[in-house]
Amino acid sequence: MAFKIVWQNSHLVQITPHHHQIPPGSIQIVLTVNVGYITAANANPFFSQRTLCFRLNLLQSPRLLHQVLAPKLEELRVDMSSDEYEGVLQDIMQCGIGTVCRMRDQGHYCRALQLHSDLYEAPMAMTTNQETSMTRALAESRREFENNNYGMVGAAESSVKNMVKRVKVEDGEKGDCMVCLEELRVGFEASQMPCSHVFHVGCIERWLKQSHYSPICRFEMPTD
Repeated sequence: MAFKIVWQNSHLVQITPHHHQIPPGSIQIVLTVNVGYITAANANPFFSQRTLCFRLNLLQSPRLLHQVLAPKLEELRVDMSSDEYEGVLQDIMQCGIGTVCRMRDQGHYCRALQLHSDLYEAPMAMTTNQETSMTRALAESRREFENNNYGMVGAAESSVKNMVKRVKVEDGEKGDCMVCLEELRVGFEASQMPCSHVFHVGCIERWLKQSHYSPICRFEMPTD
């Protein structure tokens, strides 16, 4: 079944501050795309989600942003040929770049931004009455979705305790924690998920309280 975008919105979720000015090209964007699907027979949407990480300078080009988003949106069955899709790209670009510009004007700097882009999709062929009912249902569903932490479910505490291991960062594992995007320093204690990805201890603990997916590979932890 073909779907079209009937509602979309992008918004800032979290800022990772930085003490000094850094080049815009070094600022990281962590974008979570939530897609709610609605059928003609049922106005209550069901949701799918994908998370992507990329540099802020990619938001300066709709073409480059599309290249990054397209594989994930294809998985989510988003209609990228519609006029509304162009609005999705512009909304994400304005949200990310606009936030950085406002912070810079106020003398503040950031290392990373976490953004959410919420899309709702409905069947291509719909009557006017169905679209009116859909608009009403979308407003109600969006409020409910936001009140329920944007559809994210935290991992079970027992699974975090039993499956996430404490390790020391070795020289070959040196890199950045993909939650805070700060360096994982050699010799420091870190947390390793079952998928083998390593994060700062406090960062991944906070992340797994909000979402049971790995922020890198979408490995799924058990939930309650």
